[in-house]
Amino acid sequence: MNQVMQVESERRLEAVVLGPGRPGEVQVTLGRGQQQFVANVPVGLLDPSLRMPNSEFVAVVNGREVVRVEPEGKPWIIIQNQIREVLNRDWDPIGVADVVDDEYDGYIGRIYSLLSKHASDKDISGYLLWVEVEQMGLTRTPDDERLLVARNLQNLRLPTLENPK
Repeated sequence: MNQVMQVESERRLEAVVLGPGRPGEVQVTLGRGQQQFVANVPVGLLDPSLRMPNSEFVAVVNGREVVRVEPEGKPWIIIQNQIREVLNRDWDPIGVADVVDDEYDGYIGRIYSLLSKHASDKDISGYLLWVEVEQMGLTRTPDDERLLVARNLQNLRLPTLENPK
């Protein structure tokens, strides 16, 4: 997997240290709500100040594997939550957002990348169409509905990232 695709498939989750895990690991809760899960994170990924119970940080995960830690990653959480809200409210081509609120999280990285490059509403709509048809195997939603989603995404007031990864 190339680096761009890897970064785009990564998610940032709020993490809280529960306590010691297996030898050389710290047990943490990742995520929120129904999608929350517990994982063991190698202590080498955490600054010593983050290894104590109740320490909070942002974990970058690929699937359920923690790939790195971003102690100052709160802006990514805000970005992810805002884009997720638009996708779940305005797009939801599968019709499951009211049950599985992170269903479309795998597409947030690419959408953010498009937004940060000031992509046109047609470019964003085209990406959503590609997701629907090529990734999900669905029939396409009407163009005007996807364009509305793209405009709603463009209207988000997202935090600026100094060094986006």
